[in-house]
Amino acid sequence: FIGEAFEEYFESPRWRYYKDIEEDVVEFTGTFTDEGGQPATVTMRFTVKEVDETFVLAFWAINGEPQDNNLQYAFLEKIFIPDEKERVISVVKEGYFYDFPDKIIGEYFDNFFDDTSWDFFLSGDGLNVVEFIGHHYPEGNLEEVVMQFTVDLNERTFDIAYVGVNDETKDDAYIDTMLGNILGSPLTLVKGSYFDIYYNTMTLGEAFDWFFADPYWSYFISTEDLVIVEFSGSFDLGGVPAQVYMQFEVYEDGYYDLYYWDIDEASESLNAFYLLLETIYY
Repeated sequence: FIGEAFEEYFESPRWRYYKDIEEDVVEFTGTFTDEGGQPATVTMRFTVKEVDETFVLAFWAINGEPQDNNLQYAFLEKIFIPDEKERVISVVKEGYFYDFPDKIIGEYFDNFFDDTSWDFFLSGDGLNVVEFIGHHYPEGNLEEVVMQFTVDLNERTFDIAYVGVNDETKDDAYIDTMLGNILGSPLTLVKGSYFDIYYNTMTLGEAFDWFFADPYWSYFISTEDLVIVEFSGSFDLGGVPAQVYMQFEVYEDGYYDLYYWDIDEASESLNAFYLLLETIYY
């Protein structure tokens, strides 16, 4: 909660409410230690819309000097994410590429790749670097992908600094193709979705990777030119190990359906699939 976070981070926190013409305004003031180790006072003014219970930070100042609203996120992150490593990594994980503005990088990378990791280090010339490592199996062959991003924490921007596949440096053309495969992949579409609005506590990928042992995801184009995402994994069926296999057909409009599934090679119905989801989610 904002109140708890502010009152824990700032000294002498103070809140007040007033009306500015037709706007409801909540003002916060508090003191903190700036990056130079000196005490500083912040003032924040939030305009509130009671109708839909929303608010925006309309103005903020440090020691009476108005601040650029574009810098508010970097300042607020220090309050809500006190660990600098997590703040730097979040710039990339919660960000997006300009060609894919609706695709959150962290979600798609973690869904597309197996055994993913995110790390942070300072380069020799003092730049913030976020490193991503992930694995996948194109045509059954293991590839380890390493991506490094340089991050401007204040501006919350990043650039790709390096991409390597199995220790081989890749050029811009390869990177563009790879990002298209990841962010436009039917695999990430299915893994990052909810099969039914009723099962919305985890994405399908999160739920299956958590519930099944040895989860494996892939996709292919069938002989009938169908785009098929396939999944396999094992689970405990009444005390007996069982193997599940599923296929989802992905359509051009971005929707998909369960195409086929079985347990130990015995075909199962859609109703049985919903019973399985009940077991996983509830």
